[in-house]
Amino acid sequence: MLASPFSAPAADLTPTGESDQTAVYVVLKLDDMFAENGRVPPRWQRIADFSAQRQLKLSIGIIGNSLEGDHPEYIAGLKQMMATGRIEFWHHGYDHRLWKEGDVEFREFSGTDRAHQLDHLTRTHQLAKDKLGLTFATFGAPFNSTDATTGEVLAEMSDIKVWLYGDASSPAGKFVAHRPGPANIEAPVHKPNYAAFVKGLESELKKEPRYLVLQGHPQSWDDAAFTEFVRIVDHLVAQGYVFILPTELPDLIN
Repeated sequence: MLASPFSAPAADLTPTGESDQTAVYVVLKLDDMFAENGRVPPRWQRIADFSAQRQLKLSIGIIGNSLEGDHPEYIAGLKQMMATGRIEFWHHGYDHRLWKEGDVEFREFSGTDRAHQLDHLTRTHQLAKDKLGLTFATFGAPFNSTDATTGEVLAEMSDIKVWLYGDASSPAGKFVAHRPGPANIEAPVHKPNYAAFVKGLESELKKEPRYLVLQGHPQSWDDAAFTEFVRIVDHLVAQGYVFILPTELPDLIN
């Protein structure tokens, strides 16, 4: 059984709906949801349970091809998470693929042509509608890797309002949620690190940010790593940060 070290009492971390010019908002950007044995993986279910106990808002990037096929328990698990209103699912590509052709490296939304990117965006979009009854409003590319073609295609997708770690120089009509500098949940990637996060946050705050979009990969987190993540959340809660969903950013940041 996975450890569940989140014994602190639940707190109301929901913003009022009006922008608070003194608040620093936090979006938990959790990447790479997929099915495991036809179900929501245990490490992801632990995140959902944590969200429920703490009344904590967070967001989860779904890999589109995980919605294909017949996985009723997986779909039911995702719908249960959606029903809480505290978890926003976002478009995290179709296959999260990285490959090489000769010496040239390609990623799902970097180096690929328009037809490829449009197909992967629209296919995942439709799968979410068909399987979850969900219209994605937020997009974040696998590996956070995009190119000019991505912006061109996203500009045609009016349902997408927020682009996580997108191209601020060419926002495609979206709210581009930028990546923080030294404040990272994981250091190195896939390894939550409380001490490194607190140090990075101290440096980040010198820039007086209005919000932080913090990335993590829960499927990689063993019990010790999850405990580090909980310590990070506890620190942010204690310091008065307000946890929100990606789609709440445009209205709160002005």
